[in-house]
Amino acid sequence: MDSDILQEHIYSVSELNDEVASLLGINFGIVWIEGEISNYMKSAAGHSYFSLKDPTSSVRCAMFRLQNQSLNFELQDGQHILAKVKVGLYQARGEYQLIVEYAEQAGEGLLRQKFELLKKKLEAEGLFESIHKQTLPSIPTKIGIISSPKSAAIQDIFKTITRRFNLVELLVYPTLVQGQEATKQICQAINIANHRDECSVIILARGGGSLEDLWCFNEEEVARAIFESSIPIITGIGHETDTTIADMVSDLRAPTPTGAAEMILPEKTELINAFTTLSRQITQAFSLMLKKLHNVLMQDQIKLEENHPKTQLQQHSQRLDALQQKIQIMPNTYLNILHSSLNNKINALAMQNPKFTIDSMYRDLKEVNHHLVLFTQQVFNKQQQQFSIAITKLDGISPLQALSRGYAYVTDDHTGQHVKSLSAINKGSKLTTRLHDGTFKSYVTEIKKKS
Repeated sequence: MDSDILQEHIYSVSELNDEVASLLGINFGIVWIEGEISNYMKSAAGHSYFSLKDPTSSVRCAMFRLQNQSLNFELQDGQHILAKVKVGLYQARGEYQLIVEYAEQAGEGLLRQKFELLKKKLEAEGLFESIHKQTLPSIPTKIGIISSPKSAAIQDIFKTITRRFNLVELLVYPTLVQGQEATKQICQAINIANHRDECSVIILARGGGSLEDLWCFNEEEVARAIFESSIPIITGIGHETDTTIADMVSDLRAPTPTGAAEMILPEKTELINAFTTLSRQITQAFSLMLKKLHNVLMQDQIKLEENHPKTQLQQHSQRLDALQQKIQIMPNTYLNILHSSLNNKINALAMQNPKFTIDSMYRDLKEVNHHLVLFTQQVFNKQQQQFSIAITKLDGISPLQALSRGYAYVTDDHTGQHVKSLSAINKGSKLTTRLHDGTFKSYVTEIKKKS
């Protein structure tokens, strides 16, 4: 045997692997690594095994169940991740490997830092303050929608607005809502809507997605375009847990695109209640006005009676009787003087007779009363006509109208849900069918689907 071999320590495979594993752990410790997942496999125990690769190399990785449970996304082949790993050795096979302690989708960490920096900058400038928030119209006549025309979000908005208040006009400003070009297109759409000035409120919407998918709504250009808009903007971006810079700058944030449509329009029942309340208030106002006019007329009548010529003549008659009594005891000369004075006063009184003025005032009062009655009737007829039109429109969109034309509304007694498809029922299901004149119960004995 070679003497050199005898002088050296001979390692067993396990000893060598132990020492290599120790050296790797000491020299590298915990490091960050970025790469693409390949050969992904998850064991029954919940542990994940995969390779991380770049264009020229790959390395085996293991992520145990406890660390897997802390992830907020699912690992899969082709996914780029940023991982915090411990460099080690799988001693059973002598293979170098990485033990993953934490992972996130590549790019999200940097994006979160950019998000926080921009948030602090715009917050310091006051772009998020409530003093800058515009008030949304109570019932907008035209609604602008900035979103992708092919997205599910815009379809949800259409359905919600049609269901709640289908008399409003919708204007779509098409744009991308993801990718590098989306930021520019969103800003252009906001500027176009403001330049045309054809809608009273704007919905900026997109469905859910990752932080990278929603990043165009975290760009400073979009935030400033929203802030400078003279038209109020409500955002409905992603899911309820997603919050973007655009949400913070906008005049109102909705949790979802559907939520934005619901917040911007009232329910039909709310409008009916408002119309009913308004009608009641108008009736009460007219009733109060008529009472006031009646009181004024009564007061004028009392004044007319006080100033009526008959009343004044009665007073003068009493004075005349008193004078006649005095005349009977006076000398003839004094009697003539009094008689002459009395004639002068009678003539002066005839010249100042208020009958003519009172007759003119009575005619004017009669004409004003006539015009007041006509005006009151016209206002009442106009309000009654508007109320009838509103009732007719509501009847036209009532689902009961469809039942009167021969359609039926079927619900599953077990689930209480409206049956829209054969896939929602089974043989033996108990159904309730509603027609325009009543309901009946039935059981499903056979199901036939279209071939």
